[in-house]
Amino acid sequence: MQQAPDISLFQILTLVLFLGALLALWLYVQRNRDGLARKMGQDRRIKVAEVAALSPTDRAMILSVDGQEFLVLRAKGTAPVVTELHRGAL
Repeated sequence: MQQAPDISLFQILTLVLFLGALLALWLYVQRNRDGLARKMGQDRRIKVAEVAALSPTDRAMILSVDGQEFLVLRAKGTAPVVTELHRGAL
């Protein structure tokens, strides 16, 4: 019969320190998630402003591209329709 390998105190301490570091990182991200999300997305040129489901397969999206907004209508089996949205127009 083979004997199970002994686990040293150093291995246990390493595991506890690693799990503690993961917990600390998780807590940091949870407390600063709004600021981190803003920082990570600030240099993006294309942003999804809003998405609405029109049916189980159809979507309406508002995309912001370099400060201009576009309405994108996507339906199953057809090409997406893209329309520029002008400020102040209703």
